[in-house]
Amino acid sequence: MFFYALKLPFSISVWPNTFNISPRAIDIGYNVDYGVLVGYCQLTPSIAIECGCIIQLNTSWSQPKVITNILIRQDMKFSWSDIRSTDVITQSRIYSAQSMMSVSISWGSRRILIGVPWLNIVLLYAFDNVSNPIGTYDNGMDSTGFGKSVAWLDVHGNKALILANWLSRSTTEWVSSSVQMYDIESDGFSSNVQPISIYPNSQQQIFSKSKVFFIRLMCSISGDFITLDSLGGPSAVFSAPAGSFPDTNVRLFRSVSVPCIRGTNRDYAGIELCIPCPHGTFSSGCQTCNSNASFCPFGSVEELPYSTFQSIDQVQEYPDSPENTVFDDILLHNMFMLNWQSSHCALVSPMTWVLLFIVFGIIVALIVIISEIHCANQRNIHYRIKRILKNMDLIGEGELWIGGLLSVAVIVLVISACTFSAEFYHQYPIENMTDENSFACDVTLRNSKFSTNLQTMPQHRSSNKQIQPMFDLISAQQFYLKIDLIQTAFTCQDSLTIYHVMHYKLLVLPIAKCETSYNSSILSLTVSLPAQEISVQLILSGLKTVGAIRLGLIGPSASSTDGRYTLLELNFASTFTSSLVDQVLAPSSLFSLQLTPIINQTAPLSTDGLTVFSAIWSSSYDVKTSEIFNTENRYTFFKRIQTSVNVTIAKTVFYVNNIQEPIAKQTEIIFRNFLFIFLVLEAFGLLVLVVKLLIVPPLRTFIVRCRKSTEQSQTDHNTEMNNVSRSY
Repeated sequence: MFFYALKLPFSISVWPNTFNISPRAIDIGYNVDYGVLVGYCQLTPSIAIECGCIIQLNTSWSQPKVITNILIRQDMKFSWSDIRSTDVITQSRIYSAQSMMSVSISWGSRRILIGVPWLNIVLLYAFDNVSNPIGTYDNGMDSTGFGKSVAWLDVHGNKALILANWLSRSTTEWVSSSVQMYDIESDGFSSNVQPISIYPNSQQQIFSKSKVFFIRLMCSISGDFITLDSLGGPSAVFSAPAGSFPDTNVRLFRSVSVPCIRGTNRDYAGIELCIPCPHGTFSSGCQTCNSNASFCPFGSVEELPYSTFQSIDQVQEYPDSPENTVFDDILLHNMFMLNWQSSHCALVSPMTWVLLFIVFGIIVALIVIISEIHCANQRNIHYRIKRILKNMDLIGEGELWIGGLLSVAVIVLVISACTFSAEFYHQYPIENMTDENSFACDVTLRNSKFSTNLQTMPQHRSSNKQIQPMFDLISAQQFYLKIDLIQTAFTCQDSLTIYHVMHYKLLVLPIAKCETSYNSSILSLTVSLPAQEISVQLILSGLKTVGAIRLGLIGPSASSTDGRYTLLELNFASTFTSSLVDQVLAPSSLFSLQLTPIINQTAPLSTDGLTVFSAIWSSSYDVKTSEIFNTENRYTFFKRIQTSVNVTIAKTVFYVNNIQEPIAKQTEIIFRNFLFIFLVLEAFGLLVLVVKLLIVPPLRTFIVRCRKSTEQSQTDHNTEMNNVSRSY
């Protein structure tokens, strides 16, 4: 054992190994009074076990003094089925890479870390009581190399570094090397504890000229660490100040400090990556989001309102048919309905005007009747008025003068019916109706009825079908995939690759458009798809997170030369967010999109017209939100190597056929109006007949009696006047 005194005067002491231990590692930390020695104790000529001791150092002594023994082997409790329970070193004096051990002591926390890599285990002891370990990390029995080297990162002994090599236990073949950091002060130390950082990672890659196989790890009191590779090449990762992290993607063997990625922050100096901002905060300074209407998940880069990434709906909701699709019922309902709930309904209701003219006719009839009674000497005028009204009589065929008054109401009703029918006829199709109608009380009344059914997509092209050109336009539409990554630090300068997945073969697709918006918090990608049915994979390299995603399709409109077939423009997008604020898009997510054609078929209004077709795609996603998002924290985000977004687009085997037909065509409307005119005439004729039989006879008797009474009164008056004149 060599003891170097590096303070003046310099000296070196060589102590013989008088202990029953074959040393493998020793550490004195920042104290020159004590040290921890670990190695193997030879129990029998063929069995050596792991052991250690705390020694007291003094250069004036001829040899160190053992203070306490550490029974490492006894502190490792393996089950009977664990092959490590029977694995032992046979000859402790024979040095080999397999029998290496490591030890590190922290005087700030007075703790000891001991690594036994060939058993894949690291033990934590308290310096003042080494009878039992206070923590054990068992990395499993399938490999070796965990604990190849151990070190305390800071003088306080809060964080520890463990060199974790992965070698096959059966073949001793090397698989990987990494440096894992554990926050022992906060998390404790056991097999269930997760590291808070692992080097290398996707953001802190290994130095370009270093060998990946690490063999030794050392730390400085300022929080830096140095690794030695299998060729003895050193590389240093220096502690970065607050608000930055050490970047190792350089050609040199030393890191450089770079600012934290947007959406991450670290308010202390260290070698680990900056930690993503917790939910409710954003930007590199983790500022608090002020509005409840803002979307600020884990790792947010900007205070982003929900309104900035809403879904774009392009649903062609075909209307339902009205309750009444029989023109006779519609005509009668609108002609004889008396609705005074609004001024508009009262104004357009024919019965309002019919009643108005009937009241006017009654007033005229009363005036005529009263004048006949009291103005008998004006019979010529009465006769002329009645003659005019009889000539206007459409109901009694000129028999009754009162029929002329009722005929005015009939004419009003007939004109209203013809006007309503003409307006109703032109309320087709609904695509051409942009404003509410004003000819009926129901402003949504249209001359349209609808039906919807599912049809199987044709397997082969048939030029004989009039719908075939519509299928041709649908199949020829060019699709553009639009991907919006929301609340992400990814930019167009990052490594973004889109593949066309074809039977386990990946073909790179060019990105047609890449842009950022809202202070670079949303990354938008547009990709031209070579086929309508396709599987696409987006690879985003690095550990940057994505808070939400919006996926959609864009496609141009098209039409036939005669304008009979129209394919509507495609532009829809669906936004996917997690219901939990501490979740982000998973490292691998799958979005299944199904497309169904919706074909609108509009029948002609006239018999010699042609059917018009229009179509658009309807979309539906088969996505489980619980699978495309996962919870991220300080223990998991640095393990992310890339973010993979997989989109599968497929078409259904059927299409939705919407049919629009007119409720009444021109010939039907004309015929129904003739029937309505006859109905009105007959109805009013019946009314006149009732008046003629039940009302007119009593009225005539009343008039005659009134006239006789008037004449008798006049005669009596004249006689009285004559008698008076004779008396004189």
